[in-house]
Amino acid sequence: MTDTVDPFELEDQAIEMLVHLQSGRATAADHLAYERWCQRSEAHALAARKSEALWGAFAHTPKAQQFVALSPRKRRRPARALWAVGLAACLALVMISAGLLRPWSALYADQVTDAGERREVRLQDGSVVWMNADTVLSVGYSQNRRGITLYQGEALFEVAKDPSRPFIVHAAQGDVQAVGTRFDVNQRGDEVTVQVSEGIVQLSSGGQSLRLPAGQSSAYRRGVAPQPGKAVDVQNVATWQRGKLIFNARPLGDVLAELDRYIPGIVYLTDKTLAARRISGIFEVDDPQAALAVLEQTQPLRITRLPLITLVRPKD
Repeated sequence: MTDTVDPFELEDQAIEMLVHLQSGRATAADHLAYERWCQRSEAHALAARKSEALWGAFAHTPKAQQFVALSPRKRRRPARALWAVGLAACLALVMISAGLLRPWSALYADQVTDAGERREVRLQDGSVVWMNADTVLSVGYSQNRRGITLYQGEALFEVAKDPSRPFIVHAAQGDVQAVGTRFDVNQRGDEVTVQVSEGIVQLSSGGQSLRLPAGQSSAYRRGVAPQPGKAVDVQNVATWQRGKLIFNARPLGDVLAELDRYIPGIVYLTDKTLAARRISGIFEVDDPQAALAVLEQTQPLRITRLPLITLVRPKD
């Protein structure tokens, strides 16, 4: 008589073992134990294959690509060739183990916030910057220009008036210039979204410019002209600064990317076909785990929480 085994539970076990095997702390006995676990049944072997494939894809996520990869130490290759399947993931996991979840820019930037951290920064001219979680930026003021370089993340700017020195935020090879205004700049990878709640800003990207008044938003990609402006409720601009995350029929992929700012490590959606699923809700910034719990209860999702890695998978 064969016991019924939950395949999701087996996958969780396999993932936990892979995390340890690729951490740099695993022994030869640990690798042998994993091989024996894989051979216990066809269900165990299938869970191992799925988990190894998952780690192979994991290193291609945007946040994983920001890791600074250490030179891997040479080691004996395990029998199931985990080295070949998960090399890129191994490098990312080594960095997680070392606590270096930062891009190179964080090493020389003026201001850095961690996952879940928000910070108010007052600049020398009286302007104020509210930094969202997982944000990296630098300040560069001169006699003729007030400059901010946003390397990653999101910031809300409240700009003090100074006609002699324009205030310019540089992000993804584009510029957002403002004079006496309040606006939010959100950079994810090579895409930048700008929302204006007061005043006027001018976007410049890809050799073209766009004036954006209060109550409008626009976006651009690196080297591409800004998209036409569209209306936005100024009350919903940078709601994270007031402790709320508001999603109105937003794609699940965007919702998880937003929650990713507030959760240490990486939130990874294993089935990309679910990324377009529309989600609505209001969540507390300071309790992102509650938001994940609501998603798990109301959507066909299963969430597995591991150290510094949160896996979001479809329910069976």
